[in-house]
Amino acid sequence: MLMGSLSISNKVAMMLLASMLLVSCSTVPGMQIHESGLNERSVEEVEAAKVDLLPITAALVIQQMNAESAKPDMPLLPVDDSSYVYRIKAQDILQITVWDHPELTIPEGQFRAAADSGTLVHTDGTIFYPYVGVLEVSGLTLPEIRARLTKRLAEYIEKPQLEVRVAVFRSQKVYVTGEVMKPGEVPLTDKPMHVLDAVNAAGGVTSLKGDQNRVEADLQHVQLTRDGKSYLVDLMSVLKDGSVAQNYLLQDGDLLHVPDNLSNKVFVLGEVKSPKALLIHKGYMTLAEALGNVGGVDMTSANSSRIYVIRSGAETGPAQGREFVFSAKPAIYKLDASSPDALILADQFRMKPRDVVFVSTAPVVVWGRVMNQLQSTIQAIYLGRIANIY
Repeated sequence: MLMGSLSISNKVAMMLLASMLLVSCSTVPGMQIHESGLNERSVEEVEAAKVDLLPITAALVIQQMNAESAKPDMPLLPVDDSSYVYRIKAQDILQITVWDHPELTIPEGQFRAAADSGTLVHTDGTIFYPYVGVLEVSGLTLPEIRARLTKRLAEYIEKPQLEVRVAVFRSQKVYVTGEVMKPGEVPLTDKPMHVLDAVNAAGGVTSLKGDQNRVEADLQHVQLTRDGKSYLVDLMSVLKDGSVAQNYLLQDGDLLHVPDNLSNKVFVLGEVKSPKALLIHKGYMTLAEALGNVGGVDMTSANSSRIYVIRSGAETGPAQGREFVFSAKPAIYKLDASSPDALILADQFRMKPRDVVFVSTAPVVVWGRVMNQLQSTIQAIYLGRIANIY
């Protein structure tokens, strides 16, 4: 009778253990990517999911390099400054000198600033000058103002010789905000000002060096707002590649915003030494750098043949500011790094903001973790059998 009950107990225990092992196969602890589920779907399911599984090969790396180099280099806004002319507007201060007629020239004196000794352009766009009276100057260039003053003064002075210059530029300005050392107004002058000039005039961009309380500026996503429209400016290409296509010529009222770099992150997860989020510095990071910055893969638990880069397809649009929009098809890239020479591909595969790097777990480690979770249950069954024997 005892042997019969023991046999029944063994059968029940074995059935319970088998059922738990079967369930554990479908509930493996941790995150897993099942490639069979991606590859075996129907065309309709693939189109609905909008996800591609692509191996990282030399051909793929070359294709990405060609795509980067083939980007159009056509400026969206004017860049050429050969026809730039500064036109006087209200609040500018002019310095007018009539040679051999000191009574018409306000003496500056060594202690007088140019703003105090010059001729102010009033809000209605006019100036007042002796003998000439009220003169409309708004919208005129300096040579045009000199010509009009010369013509009017010629009625009172024989062959007047004049010099007209801007003592203080106050009427036209651009605004620089964000991660620059001195955010605020930058005046436009008779010298053409481009995007890079405005950033330099604001003290340059912030960086992590010297001040740990500041964040690094994102030069790839500088935003220029003009007349209610926003344009994305990649200043990194201007500095790194010497491309001037996006170094736009600025005009009065432009708003230039330099965002921080906190949105340009790559997330490294899975079987690595130190999973973390990494900032892409100066717009460039490869898969090898991302893995190296977290201490590399964990050789005791990682499945080096299954390293994935999950790319959502979200990018920053020119009209969305720092909001990410889905402008490309999501994709999962797979690197088989079981051979060390695959790291050459990893060093050429360029990461993008918001990429997720996932290093899979080795099958034997997955099995060990499953058994470790079942250990307490198996031990309880064993103790139950012992109790039934006695």
